[in-house]
Amino acid sequence: MQKLLPIFENVLFWAGMTLVMFIPLFMKFPLVKVGGTFVSVRTEDVLIFLTYLVWGIYLLLSGSIRRLLKDKLNQAFLLFFALGGLSVFSGIFLTHTVSAHLGILHLARRIEIFLFLPLFASIVKTKRRAYVLLGALSIVVLLANFYALGQRFLRFPAVSTTNSELAQGIIYYIQPFGRIISTFAGHYDLAVFLVMAMTISSSLIFYFWKKRQVAYTVWLGALILVSGLVLVMTAARLSFVAAFLGVILAIILAGRKKFILLVFVLAALALVYPSHLRERFVSTFTVNILKSWQMYFVKTGTSKNKLNIPTLPSAGRSSASEFLSPDIAPGEPVDVTDLGVFRSFEIRVRAEWPRAIRAFVKNPLLGTGYSSLGLAIDNDILRSLGEVGILGTFAFFLVIYEAVKRLIIIYRSQSGFVRYFAAGVIAMVFAFIVNSLFIDVFEASKTGSLFWMILGITLAFGKLGKND
Repeated sequence: MQKLLPIFENVLFWAGMTLVMFIPLFMKFPLVKVGGTFVSVRTEDVLIFLTYLVWGIYLLLSGSIRRLLKDKLNQAFLLFFALGGLSVFSGIFLTHTVSAHLGILHLARRIEIFLFLPLFASIVKTKRRAYVLLGALSIVVLLANFYALGQRFLRFPAVSTTNSELAQGIIYYIQPFGRIISTFAGHYDLAVFLVMAMTISSSLIFYFWKKRQVAYTVWLGALILVSGLVLVMTAARLSFVAAFLGVILAIILAGRKKFILLVFVLAALALVYPSHLRERFVSTFTVNILKSWQMYFVKTGTSKNKLNIPTLPSAGRSSASEFLSPDIAPGEPVDVTDLGVFRSFEIRVRAEWPRAIRAFVKNPLLGTGYSSLGLAIDNDILRSLGEVGILGTFAFFLVIYEAVKRLIIIYRSQSGFVRYFAAGVIAMVFAFIVNSLFIDVFEASKTGSLFWMILGITLAFGKLGKND
């Protein structure tokens, strides 16, 4: 049996390589529909299940399970999974807030995503394999950006899961001035992915610059610039702020503080240049802060839609307004961009966040169970408190704390490439958490999977010694 272990290790490495490229680049086509929700089982779920199956056999043959279970980080994962299962049980039988199959599905999805950390930490046996995986990720970044630009300029098709109709796998095309999504489920997912890429690359580029490896320096510089361009085109305000803060932190950890001014200049240029992102930032100030906008009032003879809501004629300052004619209620902003910003904030503060708070109050210790809050709360902390309560949220933060503690140890103890990479990953975690304040990033399958994969690769580096 021991002779089979190298075979299993090779299979697991190439399976990990497949997942690193397949998950972010393969669009979310449904494979098996699940009743009661428009979330479907997809091809990637089958590949992940098969990978975990092979991994489980490998752990049994190698006798690594006991060592795996003694690890404090893995114990934190098990505690989180156990409390999640208990909250689902409570939601089904005590608070009656969860359908059994949906609660189990949501729990299984979290286990599926979170287990990428111990999986990649255990299958990366050499630094060469870690470098190969990171090289593959850099190619994924390039391809995702290329496809995003193709959606804008070459009419590449898109597949989204932002509503029940599109989640059926319907292929559509991004309209002029629409928000590109690349191979992701929506523009927010793409934006978070780009933030992850930019923060890590912003640290690593100084390592290759220091080593005078021009090709790698140019490669990472190009990835940062094109990722920044596509990020602006997604018009995701919070992700832009997260990228700005994350890149600055990466530069500080890399010991290159003098380049912070350059980040400010590039960010200012991105905001000064006319774009939908700039318009949304302006609307954030005028609508959400000043509470000042031109209201829409119903006039006699105004056309109404099937829901008996007045329909706004194409108007407003937005460059996209000629393509949009949204349904609008009296008192809402007339300008198309102001309307989008207004509704985005109102949905959170008047519907999603209060729903999570009510769930938390109903069962403070265990919450009302996974799936009880629907598919979106747009705040991972409130979502966690509402679904798994204080106990589950504590377990989740215990996982984050243990992982970050190890990242810091690697950053302080290692040198060369690993130190710079760890600096970028620490910045990535920070930016990811910033995004989680307004977006459910930890539940998003593509971004969440990549997050734990990268953490797993980083922790593997920490076990492989100090030599590059």
